[in-house]
Amino acid sequence: MTQKRYFDTPQIAAGFEAVRQSLPGVESDGFDGLRGDAMSKYLDSGLPGPKVEEWKYTNLNFLANENFDIATVSPQETEIKELFEKARVKGLSGPLLVFVNGHYYKPLSTSVDQKGIKLSLLSDNIQSFRDGMAVSDGDSSLNNLNRALVTDGYHLEIAPNVEMKQPMQVIHMATSGTDMTAMRHRVQIMAGTGAKAEIIESYIGADQERYWTHGVTDVMLEQGADVTIYQFQTQGRQAIHMTELHSHVADKARFSHISLQLGAEINRTELINSFTGENADIELRGAYLGRNKQSQDIFTRINHDQPNCQSNQLYRGVLDAGGKSAFQGKVIVARDAQKTNADQSNKNLLLSRKAEANAKPELLIYADDVKCSHGTTVGELDPDQLFYLRSRGMDEVTAKGLLVEAFVAEVFDGIADENLRTAFKEKTARWLAHEVTP
Repeated sequence: MTQKRYFDTPQIAAGFEAVRQSLPGVESDGFDGLRGDAMSKYLDSGLPGPKVEEWKYTNLNFLANENFDIATVSPQETEIKELFEKARVKGLSGPLLVFVNGHYYKPLSTSVDQKGIKLSLLSDNIQSFRDGMAVSDGDSSLNNLNRALVTDGYHLEIAPNVEMKQPMQVIHMATSGTDMTAMRHRVQIMAGTGAKAEIIESYIGADQERYWTHGVTDVMLEQGADVTIYQFQTQGRQAIHMTELHSHVADKARFSHISLQLGAEINRTELINSFTGENADIELRGAYLGRNKQSQDIFTRINHDQPNCQSNQLYRGVLDAGGKSAFQGKVIVARDAQKTNADQSNKNLLLSRKAEANAKPELLIYADDVKCSHGTTVGELDPDQLFYLRSRGMDEVTAKGLLVEAFVAEVFDGIADENLRTAFKEKTARWLAHEVTP
């Protein structure tokens, strides 16, 4: 019997009709129709199966017959504050945007008080999302599922030549009582000519709950804009976490994405990037760590459609007993994209013979005047280095931890802000120490 490429999901279809009238924007002109179109598109295909090349390492078959209700705002203020303190990056004074169980949480949020920066919420101003919600034939089925069932999110617009004074922190949390619920959000970031901003995304959740976080982000950079997104993923141990980001980078603009993936039982991070102008830069850096039935799946695609552009990808994976990872990095250089410079590096460290790391780097080059490279490795700790540290009086756990920290540090050492750099390293160290919550 031939395995299906996509899985039918009648439970999700039934769930959509049950909640459709309660979703934000139901009274807005045409918005309910957009949701309906998106759900129809999703149902035409369904959940991607392992026969879909991009999903070959992560099997979603189990979701086909599970019904995830829409999560509601939690009244548990004490737990919310505890998760908030664990998630936020200390030492920063910029604006805060907090979402609890997929819904905006005003008590812990602060406004963006800077001329030239406009922030709106989907739940308050759904019309600002209309253009980004239009259904396209090229969208993935999961992108359309998000469109159909999204409950909240934000639209950030930065005027030309405006620089955000402080990084904006966005915290998504899932509290206890969210078992078998889904939290779907959508983000739109538009940076005008010469604009500059840094955004810090943090995801955290209760360990004892099985919930599904699903976010889609669209980033539009005009000429000379510079946007960096930092992402911390420390979801609960039973969580399903999926994020899909699309960036469009114009002339002389720069987009960077730096991430640390520690939590969730199943994590899928997609970064799909396109150059729309010349002399632009895209940088993707990340570390993913997994153990105890965790699956960390990183998928990247960079479309070099314009000449004289540069991209750099640097990913490091650490897998302990029971952990599984997949890195799929694809670079496509179009026929007219001469003078392209694209580098891709993926290295994986196995701390146990019961861990698994998969890597699938791809270069598709249709131009002839380019500099492109990719490299991937999977290996164990160097026994000579371990012996050296042990001979200097370190116990085995401390010695291994030091070597792993050094292996991962390459991803974060270039971060200029000391508070951010420290946060990345501290969360990595806590994972290595086997703390329950990263």
